[in-house]
Formats: sequence, C-alpha cells, structure tokens
Amino acid sequence: MPRHPARARTFPWTRNRRPPLSGKQPTTQSTRRDRRAAERQDRFNSARDERRGRTPAGKSGGSSFINTRNMTIIAVIVGVLIVVVVGIGQLGGKASGKLKDPGMAYPAALLDGSNIGKADAPVTMDVWEDYQCPVCARYDLTVEPVLVSQYAKPGSLRIVHHDLAMLGRGGPDDESKLAASGAYCANLQGKYWDYAHWVYNNQDGENAGGFTRDRLTAIATAAGLEPVAFRACLGDAATIAAVADTTSKGTALGINSTPTFYIGGQQLVGFKTAAELGALIEAELAKASASPAASASPAASASPATSASPATSSSPATSSAASPATSASTAP
Repeated sequence: MPRHPARARTFPWTRNRRPPLSGKQPTTQSTRRDRRAAERQDRFNSARDERRGRTPAGKSGGSSFINTRNMTIIAVIVGVLIVVVVGIGQLGGKASGKLKDPGMAYPAALLDGSNIGKADAPVTMDVWEDYQCPVCARYDLTVEPVLVSQYAKPGSLRIVHHDLAMLGRGGPDDESKLAASGAYCANLQGKYWDYAHWVYNNQDGENAGGFTRDRLTAIATAAGLEPVAFRACLGDAATIAAVADTTSKGTALGINSTPTFYIGGQQLVGFKTAAELGALIEAELAKASASPAASASPAASASPATSASPATSSSPATSSAASPATSASTAP
C-alpha cells in the first residue's frame, strides 16, 4: 500500500489561529487542566463584568451607568434630601436662625398693658391662650386684628388677654411657662403686644425647643425689648408667681383648652372666626344700648373678667385706671 506523507496533527483550540503580528508564536496550554482553568477564569470575568453593568470583553455595547448599585445610591441621596427639606420646613425659623416679622402693630392709644380698647367699652371679651397653641396664633394674627379694627377702635370693645401655661412639660424649662413669663416681662417694658405677635409668628411646634430662654430672648429683642432686662426677668420669682397665678385661675374656671373666649358671660372654646365673635359682640352691644343701666355699668356685661371673678388678675400690667370690670387685672 502506498504510504502517505505524515500530516501534522492539529488540535481544535489551535485551528484557525492567526500568527501574531509580532511574528512570535502564541503559547498554547500544555495540559487539559490549564485549559479548564483558563475557561473557568473566562467565565468568572464575564460574570463579574455583567454584575458591574458592563458588557463582557469581546462583545459590543460599552458600559451602563444605571445599574442596581447606582440606582440604590441615587435613591438614598434623594431620600436624605427629602428629609432635610421637610425638616427645615417643620423647624421654620429655628432651623435657619431667622425670625419672621409679623408686620403688624396696634395704635398705641388703644393699648393698656395686656388689654386693648377703652376701659369703659360696653363689651369686654376675655381671651385665654397658651403661646405654644397654634390655634391661638391663628386667632391673634388673623382674627383679632379684625375685631380691633371693627370694635376696639370705635370704642365698643375691650379685649383682655390672659396668658396660660398649660401645654408645657413642666420644670424650669417648660416652654409654655417661659413664653408666658416673657409676656409678663414684655408688659413691664410696655411691649406686650409686640412681643405677643412676634412669639405667635415664630412658633416651632409644641415642646420642640422653639421657646427656649435663648430663642425667646432673641424674639423679644426683635420685638424691641431690652434683652438683658428681659432675660433677668424670665427667672424672677415675681414673674414665675404671676404666670402660676394666671394658670391657676384659668384652671379654676374650668379652662382646659386654648383659646377660650368669654363674651357677655358666654364661653367659647377653640378657633372662632371674626364673624362668629362679631355676632356675639353685636348681640352684647344691642343689650347695652337697650338698657341704660347696663350701658352705664361695664360690669353688667363683663365676662369672667369682672371683679367678682379671679380671671382678670392674670393681666400683669393692666392700667389701674381700668373700669370695674377689669380693675382686678392690675399688675401687682
């Protein structure tokens, strides 16, 4: 039989391989173990590239920026930003360090300590509030200015404020007590109404650190008070006693919610619009005009602010020239 010339034996992994441009021959795996190790390494590299969001080497497609890991990081960042924005919105001026000017002031001729309106006005409205009460702030900043314009300025209404300390947590740093003490101190400096409006316009939630001594001093300073005297007054025994006395009298009247109003002996609890309060004021004015005796005696139409009731003594700096209905609120 004719013998064929011997052919070089080739292996599958060496077929169709082109020689490198450098002219060097490629190195081949010498054993099956080496080949299997190389295949495992290739599979590992491909899986790793897929986990990283990149197309494995040798395939088109480039790299992908948005993958599970990056989306998780972005979600966390967005969540943190939302928390920060919401927190700043809730903390208001306390977080930013800025105080908001209420931008309002009553005519000085109408002011009489913590009262507003003529002492001989035919109708008296008593207002019991806590400076941490958000509904009280809404009333003071939006409703009361309307009543002052419509009834106090013409001489028909006298408004008497009583500052309670009911919403605090107790102790020397009770925020309701400190805020009410600040009102007493502001009254001594002739700045009660400026202070009240600034405090209500810069509430930061109940018992959330919005009415610390430092922040109340800053608010008082913005309202035009002398800060050193104000700060000293906050801790004065007479101030603390006055706030405690007002709160005790409110409790004795059965007041357990703020704001609470008294008009002509009638109690109203919670937020009331200017129209609702105005209707009661009009009714009392009609009674006063129909009865000369009642018109001549403010005590006849007074609410718990009359001298027979201890309620009015809570206004620490009410003028001694007040009518019989409010003379009990004269400062000690």
